[in-house]
Amino acid sequence: MHSLWSRAAQAHISCRCRLCLHTGHQIVRRSTNAAARRRVSAADLFTACYTTILGTATVFDAKRKEDRKRDLDEKLEKARTALSNLGVQESADQQGDGPYYTDDTTANHDQHNGACSSKLNLDASYSPHILPQELAALCKIARRPPSYSSWLQTQLEWVQIEAAIVAEEQDPAYELREPRSDRQLEMTTTTVIGLVNQLVWQNQVNESMRIQDSREIRGESSRSVDEFLDELRDTLRTSHYPSYHMPYADIEDTARNRFLLGESIRRIFNQAASSAEIVAKISYNLLTSSAPPSIHTYNTLIAGFNRIQRPDLAQAVVDSYIYRTTWPATQQTIVCLLNHYRGTNQVEGRRDIIQRMRGVKDDGLHYRIVNKKVIYTREWLEWAADNCASRKHAFVERAQRNDAVFNSLIKGYLHRGELGNASMALVACVRVGGFVPVRTLQELFSACLAAVDYAATRKLVRGFTKNLLRFMAIVKRIIQEESVATSRQVVMSVSRLLDICWFPDINIFGPIAGTYVRTQQRLRSILTRVQFELEIREAEDLYTATLKEINSTDLLISRLERTIASLESAQRSRRKITGPLTNFASVARVLSIDARCRDLERKLKLMRALVNAAVIKSKTGYDFDPSGLLSSERPLNLSYRQQMRRKSIINALQAIQISESQMTQGDTKLQLLQNLPDQTLARRLEDSGDVENLTIFTLTTFYAPKLGTSERLRKYNCGKPIGQLEQEFADVVNTSKAILFAHLIGGFQSKLRYWYPDWTRLPLGKLVEYHMRHGICKARRACKV
Repeated sequence: MHSLWSRAAQAHISCRCRLCLHTGHQIVRRSTNAAARRRVSAADLFTACYTTILGTATVFDAKRKEDRKRDLDEKLEKARTALSNLGVQESADQQGDGPYYTDDTTANHDQHNGACSSKLNLDASYSPHILPQELAALCKIARRPPSYSSWLQTQLEWVQIEAAIVAEEQDPAYELREPRSDRQLEMTTTTVIGLVNQLVWQNQVNESMRIQDSREIRGESSRSVDEFLDELRDTLRTSHYPSYHMPYADIEDTARNRFLLGESIRRIFNQAASSAEIVAKISYNLLTSSAPPSIHTYNTLIAGFNRIQRPDLAQAVVDSYIYRTTWPATQQTIVCLLNHYRGTNQVEGRRDIIQRMRGVKDDGLHYRIVNKKVIYTREWLEWAADNCASRKHAFVERAQRNDAVFNSLIKGYLHRGELGNASMALVACVRVGGFVPVRTLQELFSACLAAVDYAATRKLVRGFTKNLLRFMAIVKRIIQEESVATSRQVVMSVSRLLDICWFPDINIFGPIAGTYVRTQQRLRSILTRVQFELEIREAEDLYTATLKEINSTDLLISRLERTIASLESAQRSRRKITGPLTNFASVARVLSIDARCRDLERKLKLMRALVNAAVIKSKTGYDFDPSGLLSSERPLNLSYRQQMRRKSIINALQAIQISESQMTQGDTKLQLLQNLPDQTLARRLEDSGDVENLTIFTLTTFYAPKLGTSERLRKYNCGKPIGQLEQEFADVVNTSKAILFAHLIGGFQSKLRYWYPDWTRLPLGKLVEYHMRHGICKARRACKV
């Protein structure tokens, strides 16, 4: 018993603060006096448990400290060696790759900070971004690959979706768009026949990875499958099937037949049968049903084919729904479409669905389309402004989003590594009072912390602060429904997100901070209170568990051993969650400062470019930015070519020195030519004999970032006989390209630079073709004269 009190006291004293030292001495003294004369009460044991749980440090022996210090010194030496190889030429563009932290960083925080302060030495010749790199190396920060769901997780997701489809089908609030005439019913029949033919054809031409389909590949298909296929072919040849009745003729009978059709389809998917048998049975049921299928039937087909690992067959159903039906999508339709394209990793398909959800592409997801020529009331126009996309001639209703849709959106963005879009989707969910699963929240928060993505984190924090009451309602729900460990991890992750958005100096960033900083402080104080509530809840749970062990019927020694084991387990669980996030806090602040400085550098660079463009236009009359790319409020919404053009203009204006005397367009052109990033190309253009034919617009295109240079071949093959011969041949080709390019008229130069922004990829044959066309045009003009 005396050893138990000593261990509890030592664990509490390890904090070394004045309050803990005072309390620890009292515990040691009371345990020494009381051990010889009275039994231990339940209150005394609770005090020991409580002090052990709330201790803020762990007992480290001397050997472990020395081993940890030696290991840290070795890592510092390796990081310093790697940094010394980077040199001064380290590009700032490489900083865009997002880092992440690893969970095995469990060193003591004070020891870690002390080691960093004593070992972190930077040479003055290094790049200004070396500091974040060294800190990232110390904390094992690297780029995180995109996460992919396992096969079992995918199957469970589709099972949950199928259950939600059944619940949605039985909900009377959903109104289906039914055929109201014989012509519409005939169109529905034609659509179903086309879907059946497409399913059968896709199953025959596409390969399957399912184990059940391996027998068909070896020619061992069962007789029943052939019989089903033969019967299906006979059914398609007759004019008796499908023979659907009008849904409005008998509403109850239609609903009953459709539910039976859905149940039969789900039962077929649950059988361990081959794909051919599944397709044959489903197609036969679709054709012989007395009621036409509905949107719920299509949802069941998409989910079922994806669950049995046949996304190609699910794609046939998706195409039939998008292009052959006019049924409005339900919430589970959107979930099925988003998850289908996420599972197949089809970026364009997923983007198409999101644009249809917003109502900006085609007819959306078959919701309401209203002509703008009709005059409407003010109330309807207000509703349309909130719920419809305004197109050229019509209003297209947007899709509503529930919790399941938001969850699919966020997981899809995370799958592609689009943290900014995932953050905006979560903020939209918070704004409407929705809720996504805790697992999705943890994935998003961990990804933002992993990449130290300042832009995505700022979107999250701003959304949380603007919708503080709704966000705290989400936190409260997590605390009520989840365990203490899960709740603590979510709360600490949000606290670390606030560290990334931390303002380093309010005197510097005060003008742009404003209310944002005050709401951040309020959110941080609320999170601190929540953490304290979690501490009390954990202490209460452990106290209850301890009393249960004490009151058990086992021997006293076994009870004490189990109690000590539970205390140590609680400490390990706590360290596993708080350790990486605690060590990451200081690094996140430093990296956030670096991100802010780089953001300010970009803004200053843009401001300087705007000033230089205005001065050059005033002095020479040439406008570098006639389309207003530099002054665009949302440059990320520009196309890729517009973004490259914008960056090339900024870089070109940085290279021009504004003269106090009179400037001409010739002076501007000369400066652009002399300061080209590829100096070899600049010399070739100067030696072309027609350098005056180059326009300012053309020279500006050579300042686009991340483009290859004409020196690439020499760098790899220098010193080799064959490499020297290849280099000489490449020099001749590049010189010829420069001569031919310089002799083209300005319009042809602009077209070539538009299609080939990278000079090294410009084909010589295209230049020759343009010259022949230009020569023919000149000859024709001469003949006319």
